Amino acid sequence: MLVIPPIHIDHTQSILIVDDDNMILDLLSELFKTLGLNVFKAENGLVGWNLFEKERIDIVITDICMPGLDGIELSRRIRNQSPHTKIAVMTGGTADIATELLNDGTANYLFRKPFDISYICKSLITKPQMA
Repeated sequence: MLVIPPIHIDHTQSILIVDDDNMILDLLSELFKTLGLNVFKAENGLVGWNLFEKERIDIVITDICMPGLDGIELSRRIRNQSPHTKIAVMTGGTADIATELLNDGTANYLFRKPFDISYICKSLITKPQMA
């Protein structure tokens, strides 16, 4: 079982969600908006890359398999340009390439589709502890 450490966020952080499935894109977008994050969404890797170059993005969640610029190449570009950005990859297929991205340090997190939305929240989001 893969152990995923949570990303500690505050309400000033931004997230980019990239997926060619509009239902997943909208679901995750609404979820993270309700949690107070600044949300950017892209329906493919090229749009995602263009947004990443223009905006300050702290976290990226991307599908692996998309037409055109796929999540593999998008993740590699983002990692090369911004080593501290947290990257989560999603896949509905085999996890081989996603595991490779984890192992080589390109991605920080892996989610298998279909996923439990509460699992994503628990994995990525923790609220700061009050002193």
